[in-house]
Amino acid sequence: MKQPLLTIAIPTYNRAQKLDKQLAWAVNAIDGRWDEVELIVSDNASPDETPQVCEKWKERSGGCLKISRQLQNIGLARNVLFCIKKAQGEFVWVVGDDDAIFDDTIEWILNQLRSDLASSLSYLHLNVRTRDGYEGEILQDRVYPFQHDRFASPGTQLFQECADLEEGWMLLITANIYATHIAQKAATRWSAIENNLAFPLFLSGYAAANGSMMVKAAPSLIYPHHTGSHLGTWLNTVFHDIPAAYLALRQEGYSPGFIRRRILTRASFLVFAARFPVQFVKALYIYFRAARMKNR
Repeated sequence: MKQPLLTIAIPTYNRAQKLDKQLAWAVNAIDGRWDEVELIVSDNASPDETPQVCEKWKERSGGCLKISRQLQNIGLARNVLFCIKKAQGEFVWVVGDDDAIFDDTIEWILNQLRSDLASSLSYLHLNVRTRDGYEGEILQDRVYPFQHDRFASPGTQLFQECADLEEGWMLLITANIYATHIAQKAATRWSAIENNLAFPLFLSGYAAANGSMMVKAAPSLIYPHHTGSHLGTWLNTVFHDIPAAYLALRQEGYSPGFIRRRILTRASFLVFAARFPVQFVKALYIYFRAARMKNR
């Protein structure tokens, strides 16, 4: 049997309605290209109607949708890494169950994977449009200012440029497509990867350093701000997980100057916490209040 060119993998937990909408997009987008595109769902032991939604779309896909159900909730990182391990395609695109993806995105991805550049490609990164919640106003038309697609071989410098512009978008799983064998290898290179919510940053940096990287200039998806279940742990992600991911990338050959710069951008906040711990605790209330405010 011919190896698929691309695996689309959707990790999900307890959001049956969102998953239903995302599977409708995926099945319609693949439409007749099941020899090229594999579609899998990993249900993280959802207690809602997720199994029924999966079975519905398995039937509507003619049995092509592949479903895995975890025996218990294994956490986001492990569920995403499970998807990468299960992928049979040459490339793997892990898609969040609630990110709205533009209609031309899958065609653009497949065109790159069929192109003359594909033999060296290890990482494709998608530009993002941001919205206030699921139905609110557009906050940013594109998070990277690029007007033309960018390609670099190796991808190290382009990865560093994107990280300096806005590292957070490499944490968005839907914005990243990896050569499957490279992502699978990356998952074995960092012992803490399953316990770190910045794991996509490490996967992206590793992939960029081990092949060519391409960034799509035009936005490919809409990210809904103020809706993520991770908001309660965001401070830990910013001040622990992301720096730890950068330290792990240092072991993969990234320059000390780049790693130092990316980690020490956070130092002023930590100095404030160390020197004025009481005021720091009081200030957290202000920042949490501000973070929950909606733009108008």
